[in-house]
Amino acid sequence: MMQWRPILFNRFVVTIATVAIIALLWNIYVSLNDGGSVRGRVVTSDGSPLAGATVKLSRKTVASVELIGEATTDADGIFTFDNHGEYALVITVSENGATSARTVVPLWFRNQDIILDEPIIVEP
Repeated sequence: MMQWRPILFNRFVVTIATVAIIALLWNIYVSLNDGGSVRGRVVTSDGSPLAGATVKLSRKTVASVELIGEATTDADGIFTFDNHGEYALVITVSENGATSARTVVPLWFRNQDIILDEPIIVEP
């Protein structure tokens, strides 16, 4: 009688099954996080929220940076962009002549949802 245990649990079958499970989980994660939402917060150098600042979202290509959208921060300094459809983004903020440094946002996949961990600081 043939034994299935050695066939099912050899290193080749286990390796292929592990790769297949990882690929399946990655695809589930991507499908749940591909709305293209970018959210972040803008603050002044002392950490207070900056309301009414202009936030520019640009696509980063190999040769250039192209503007794809603008938003204005709310009273808490929060901004949101939806459905950006890109792989790499650049965010800049300006308010009354003061600007932020360019924030480059690399993404793992196209149209990835992201919430910026650190606030963007605008200094005069």
